[in-house]
Amino acid sequence: MNASQAARDPEAERLDARLRDWMTTAPAGFTQAGRNLGARYGLDAAGATRLDREFDALALDLFEYQTNRIEVYRTFAAAGDRRATPQRAVDVPALPLVAFKQARVAAFPPARECAVFHTSGTTDGRPGKLHLDDLSLYELSLARGFRHHVLPDLDRIRMLLVVGTAREMPHSSLAYMLDHVRQLWGTAESGHFVQDGKVQYAAFVAAVRLACRDREPVCLMGTALAWVQILDACAAEGFRVVLPEGSRVFETGGYKGRTRELSRADLAAGFEPHFGIPATHVVSEYGMTEMASQYYTTSLRAALLDTPLDQAVWSHPAWLRPHWLDPERGTLLEVAEASGIGLLAHHDLANRGSVAHLLTADLGSAHDAGFDLAGRCPQADPRGCGLVYETLPLVRAP
Repeated sequence: MNASQAARDPEAERLDARLRDWMTTAPAGFTQAGRNLGARYGLDAAGATRLDREFDALALDLFEYQTNRIEVYRTFAAAGDRRATPQRAVDVPALPLVAFKQARVAAFPPARECAVFHTSGTTDGRPGKLHLDDLSLYELSLARGFRHHVLPDLDRIRMLLVVGTAREMPHSSLAYMLDHVRQLWGTAESGHFVQDGKVQYAAFVAAVRLACRDREPVCLMGTALAWVQILDACAAEGFRVVLPEGSRVFETGGYKGRTRELSRADLAAGFEPHFGIPATHVVSEYGMTEMASQYYTTSLRAALLDTPLDQAVWSHPAWLRPHWLDPERGTLLEVAEASGIGLLAHHDLANRGSVAHLLTADLGSAHDAGFDLAGRCPQADPRGCGLVYETLPLVRAP
């Protein structure tokens, strides 16, 4: 018997099959405006109730599976006021992200590991690590969420990526994600414009001009902090083009770096003067290495499909839910029950191999059943996939 056979986990296989079946058919993101989650998914009352029950059932099964197999989570869940058996998803203890720096948070032995992603690190220099024994749920969540929010109208598009390849950055979840979507939907003319740790600005500008010449829409993809560098270089050099109709931007990463603070709205507005892409066609993504799923903005989908969508909240697939840490009682709430500003927790059912319910240091401002980001807890370290790109040098000439 080889190591992989010895490490086989029938319960993991059963959960993966259940999750794949549900994630294949569950809503991949918001489709319309509404004051509650069901309405935003376009569901009637019965459909919304059924979705809640399915989420709760899977969340509770994952909690049992993960506490049985992950010592640090089992210890955390058994401590203090968290000893009661959860009855709903919101009752499941949310493990603080700092645990991923301090212990191996994985529901399987090292022999079964097929990938490990590192956070970009914080000012303390200690990265968190996400260990994976299977990438199918990770890739399914990415594909459905990305297609719904970034490519609702096209089967393929030319992608110009200001991020290193997965080969160059093997422990970067962002590099893996963008490589994967490029393979799924990128045309042959797609390319990466970070090499050996440097933004290849001259090559990027040449690729933008080529897309204009070919009259082919493009998707510009990269982190917020990398885009700020490029937009600053464009402004300094007076670079201006109008990319073909249907072009769009996908940007991810933090808006608060170690040297200056960024506004998501200002960044989105910065693409039109230099690339002719309106702010409505800029999709922002919010996620983290420790999660398999992501949140997205909806202005592109609303503009392309002429659909009313609430721009004040982040859209997310049905298998990912935000929760709210009540600052007074110290208990988690559904976002619909919350008010004001509080710490965000994310319940990501695609996280079968680690912990599904995670407590962040991100602050959120509640809007009905949704939220908008309101910065980070003042005591928290800056972090995020954007930090690694904050000081990347630009290569201005071939």
